[in-house]
Amino acid sequence: MASTARPLRVALLGNPNCGKTALFNLLTGSRQKVANYAGVTVERKEGRMHLAGGREVVVLDLPGAYSLNALSVDEEITRDVVTGRRAGEALPDLLVCVVDATKLRLNLRLVLEAKHLGIPMVVALNMSDMAERLGIQVNVARLAELLGVPVVPTVAVQHDGARGLAAALAAQRVPLISRSAAQLHAPGIEDVMLTQREVQRIVQEAVQAPAHPLARDDAIDRVLLHPLWGVLVLAAVLFLMFQAVFSWAAAPMDWIKAGMDAAAGFVNTHMTEGPLRSLLADGVIAGVGSVLVFLPQILILFLFILALEDSGYLPRAAFLLDRVMGRVGLSGRSFIPLLSSFACAVPGIMAT
Repeated sequence: MASTARPLRVALLGNPNCGKTALFNLLTGSRQKVANYAGVTVERKEGRMHLAGGREVVVLDLPGAYSLNALSVDEEITRDVVTGRRAGEALPDLLVCVVDATKLRLNLRLVLEAKHLGIPMVVALNMSDMAERLGIQVNVARLAELLGVPVVPTVAVQHDGARGLAAALAAQRVPLISRSAAQLHAPGIEDVMLTQREVQRIVQEAVQAPAHPLARDDAIDRVLLHPLWGVLVLAAVLFLMFQAVFSWAAAPMDWIKAGMDAAAGFVNTHMTEGPLRSLLADGVIAGVGSVLVFLPQILILFLFILALEDSGYLPRAAFLLDRVMGRVGLSGRSFIPLLSSFACAVPGIMAT
C-alpha cells in the first residue's frame, strides 16, 4: 500500500488491565500525544507507527471498557468513539480488540459487541505467554474461525507480538471512503444472555483449560465475595491498612519533622538574621518539611493498594461494594479512587 495514502486510523479496544496500553506503547514507542478528552478528565492517548509498506497508522488507545453498554465515563467515551458519536473524533478505520488470554470468558463479550459495529477488526490475544504458563491452551485458528476475524497472539512486553500484529494490520483491506456512524443499541436481558451463551460456546470450542479445577481460588472467592464474610474481610483489611497509615507512619513522620526542625535550627544558628535566613529556614525548609512529613503515610497507603491490586483483591472489593456505591450513583470501581483519596484527594476528584 502506498505511503502517500491517508493515515489508517486504528483504535485499541479492550477491558481494563488486559495489557492494551502496554501494547500501545510497544507499537508507537515515543511517537505519542497525550491530552484529555474535551469536557472530562479521561486521558486521550494517540500515537503513530508505520507498517512494512510505509503506510502511516494513527493509533488511539481507548479507555478500558467491559462493555459498550456504558456504565462509566470511560466506557461512554469508548462507546462514542467507536460509534462515531464523539465530537471531533473520526470513526476508526480498524479496531484492534485486545483480550487477555487468561480471561477470555470475560473479554470476549466486548469483542462480540464490537463485531456488531461493522468496523473491520483484528483480535490481539495478549498475555498468551502467561496463559501457557497457567496451562491454558488456546486454539488460535479455531478462535479466529469462530469469531470470524483474524486473531494474533501477542505479548505486550515483547516485540515479536507487535510485529505479528503490525503484519495483520497491513493485511487488512480497509475502504478509504468516509463511513457513517456505527449503530449501537442498548442490549436487553435477552441480548446479554445470548452474548453470554455465545461466549460460553466459543470458549468451550477454542480453549482448553487445565484438567484440575482451581479449587483453592474458588474457595477463596466464595469467602471474599460472600455478602457477610466478604464484608467482614474487607473491614479487616481496611482496618489493618488505616492502622498502618496512622500508627506505623507516626515514627518516621516524627523523624522527618525532627530532621527538618534540626535543619531549620542549624540555619538560624549559623546565619545572621535577614531575608536570606528567613527564606531558607521559614520558607524552603519549613515548606519542604510540611510536604515530606506526610510521605510515610502516602507510601504506606499506596504500598497497601499496590499489594491489594497485585493480589487481585481490589476488583473483588469493587464487586462487593457495587450495590452500596450504586445507591449514590457510582459503580463499585469508584471504591479504588476513593481509597487512594485518603492519601491525596486529587485522584478522587479526577475520578468523579
